[in-house]
Amino acid sequence: MYSGSQKYTLLGFLTILIWGTSAVFTRNLSTNIGAYTSAALVNLIGGAVVLINQLVKKEGLEEVRQLSFRYWITCGVLFVLYTALSYVSMGMVQSDEAVVTLVLIRFLWPLFTLVFTIPILGARASWWLVCGIGVSMAGIAVVKLGGNIFDFSGFLHNMFTGNDIPGYVVGLLSAVSWGLYTNLTKKYVGNKKVDGVGIYMILTGIVLGGIALFADEPREFSVSMIGQILYAAIVVGAAANTFWNLAIKKGNMLLVVLVSNFLPVISSVITSCMLGVGVTIPILAGSVLVVAGTLWSKTCFKVFR
Repeated sequence: MYSGSQKYTLLGFLTILIWGTSAVFTRNLSTNIGAYTSAALVNLIGGAVVLINQLVKKEGLEEVRQLSFRYWITCGVLFVLYTALSYVSMGMVQSDEAVVTLVLIRFLWPLFTLVFTIPILGARASWWLVCGIGVSMAGIAVVKLGGNIFDFSGFLHNMFTGNDIPGYVVGLLSAVSWGLYTNLTKKYVGNKKVDGVGIYMILTGIVLGGIALFADEPREFSVSMIGQILYAAIVVGAAANTFWNLAIKKGNMLLVVLVSNFLPVISSVITSCMLGVGVTIPILAGSVLVVAGTLWSKTCFKVFR
């Protein structure tokens, strides 16, 4: 028997595992159905589930009229941008090995969230932050170069050339956009009882659905693809967010947040296993470096101590 707190803490751990699987489904949907089509369907279904849950429980929309027009426009654009870039980047990379690297690049968003607190929220950090960022970036290099990490003569050539580089850049932009979205949401919403994710998901589905009408995408629907759409929409998009909020409010928040810092490692391992790439030493080492860099960066902020 688990106490109430332990039960909700376990929900937090379950959420982290669910998020760890999301990259593989995003990859499958982007390549088989199309980035815009799949993103539109996932967000329309997931957004509807979130909004219905909010209306039934009568929470998350109490003070929606108090939010400024700037919040809806700025954060809305960033949310749509993040979603589109996440799906598009997964469809751009060529190999399953490249997907693992892309997963870690996308999980740089906690680092960018920290960095953007400086210009947006007025946070202050020491110059050691640069070292923390450098460690995380080194982790990306380790995963991408694998066993060739010590081949210094070909380091720059391998790091900045190849067919997967555009996908990496798009993935990096998605991480940047989510870091901006997180900080601007904090700035505009503050402590108001509003959670606009459901509304943003619906708007994202409408916008990307409109783009999908003019995009040349495969749209190879099957029972498997429909199941993956429902999983991405309901489990990853709606249920996981609900579980996370419950874990933060009623579980051991410090423990759940601590474990969530290791999401890059968890996600890269799950992604590698599900894609059949294999969990190699460079993948583990690079993932750990990304986490270490983010944790180091957190210690550089007085506000986060």
